[in-house]
Amino acid sequence: MRQILLVIIFALLFIGTAYSKHGYSVSVNFGIFYSSLTPYGEWIACDFGYVWRPLHVAHGWRPYLHGRWVWTRYGWYWASYEPFGWATFHYGRWYYDDYYGWIWIPDDVWGPAWVEWRYDNDYIGWAPLPPHATFSLHIGITFANRWIAPVHYWNFVPCRYFTTTRIVEYVQPIERTRRIFGHTRGVVNIRTENNRIINRGVDVDFVEQKTNRRIREVQVVHSDHDRRERIVREANRERVEVFRPKLENRKEGETIQPPNFRKAERPIIIDREQPRRAKQDERTKELFRGSLKSDQPTVQHEVEKRRYESPRPLYKERSRELNREDTFRRNDGERKREQPERRSLDFQKHRSRESHSPEVRNREAQRGDTQGRSGRQRNEQRSRGRRP
Repeated sequence: MRQILLVIIFALLFIGTAYSKHGYSVSVNFGIFYSSLTPYGEWIACDFGYVWRPLHVAHGWRPYLHGRWVWTRYGWYWASYEPFGWATFHYGRWYYDDYYGWIWIPDDVWGPAWVEWRYDNDYIGWAPLPPHATFSLHIGITFANRWIAPVHYWNFVPCRYFTTTRIVEYVQPIERTRRIFGHTRGVVNIRTENNRIINRGVDVDFVEQKTNRRIREVQVVHSDHDRRERIVREANRERVEVFRPKLENRKEGETIQPPNFRKAERPIIIDREQPRRAKQDERTKELFRGSLKSDQPTVQHEVEKRRYESPRPLYKERSRELNREDTFRRNDGERKREQPERRSLDFQKHRSRESHSPEVRNREAQRGDTQGRSGRQRNEQRSRGRRP
């Protein structure tokens, strides 16, 4: 009986996932993506298919940066301001390659936003899901290995600005993101309900409490002809209009490719088998090295470095020790700055003590007596009519 149940479970997993070895569908006609995204980037032919790379974007660009979050019947929905957002933020996966930068791997499953979340009482963050994350209608998101999104994948904003229309203005810089990451807890909450893929992410009640405003549900209207995504406001209500094409299966023997593409100069390797924790992220290490150029690194940098290398309770203990050391250094510096003032006070006290000694009193008395005698002599001379 147990063997039969295992066979049924594996069958459901196989039916619920339509991903290839590298995390995307291989039997779907992606011609609509090939033609629509070509004006905004370039297609690269690699070992496992075609991937797309955005061009003419600002330095520091990353996915899910230019747009806003709205609450819909699909959960948290990313309404992008970019012309390619209808495709790249609702289909497929994102991956950062050290040579090509951000690349998008197409897929045929539509979702409100393919992101994972981290949050605490001060910040809310999100990061694009990688090809290592596969979606099943019965289970939701599963990772092929112990994936941990690197720091440069994350966008963090203060909780009170999470629903603002210009959220990019409040995204924290990478230096601060490293500190925020260690204090937040992660959540991946993408499920299927009533034949809809829903990304609940951070609880909406929590967001209402932090933003101090009521979150109103925004209607999502799908279109199959207007290739864009926009927010329309009418009668004090908002709705999202998004292009959602019908992706058909590729016919047997049919070859579909982008109108313009180039072959990859270097191989794009998306290793789904090797554990993420074992090899660690080289780019994040480089970022840490770049932030530790000083000969005497600050306590914050030391804590961040220890946190990345060993994210266990030992990090908290070491951070307390470093904070105590930092407090000692700060207090020691204050004592050194106070030393000149203390010297001056001690000198004044020493002078005051000397002024009350018997020797000083005798000298002052003799000086006063001499002055007194000379004054009496002058008075006697005046009385006799002589000039002094």
